[in-house]
Amino acid sequence: MTREQLSFGLARLAALARQDDWRAGEVEGLTPTQGDILRVLLQRPEGLRLNAVAAHLHISQPTASDAVTALERKGLLQKRADPDDGRALLLRVTRSGRALAGRWPLSFGAVADALSPADQAALLGIVTRAIHALQLEGAIPPQRMCLSCRYFAANVHRDKSKPHHCRFIDAPIGDGDLRVDCPEHEAADAA
Repeated sequence: MTREQLSFGLARLAALARQDDWRAGEVEGLTPTQGDILRVLLQRPEGLRLNAVAAHLHISQPTASDAVTALERKGLLQKRADPDDGRALLLRVTRSGRALAGRWPLSFGAVADALSPADQAALLGIVTRAIHALQLEGAIPPQRMCLSCRYFAANVHRDKSKPHHCRFIDAPIGDGDLRVDCPEHEAADAA
């Protein structure tokens, strides 16, 4: 019964988040997918290829292509030659796209705001572990997250509030410090 109730509750929260995305989209003239693409690209100033965007968002390549075409037409992103492969294109957010992405609300912002800081930290730990488990199963594409990073060491400190260690910043961290999308991420060895 717990599994069913949890699934139902998560579905309700996801529905609320998507409704908020559609409302924001109406104001800005974007679909939720277009907003998601801007958010992803905002975190990657170096740019991403279309297939990487599609994989990261777990959407089909045609869906990503249609959304990117619309964003480019609106002047919110641009395509540039990939310096590593002149035949490939990198997608980058324009100045207008950065401004709009800055106004675009976080999909689950209302959910996070309904929780205390301690509950937010605890839920971040749970969500991160769930994403990592699904990533290991191949259900979610690789993310730039602490649990898959070579700098992360789990449960090495006695302090229950900060049991983990990040070797990149050389500091103890707790569940509330975990990142799901970290620009300093380097994948841990698979061995």
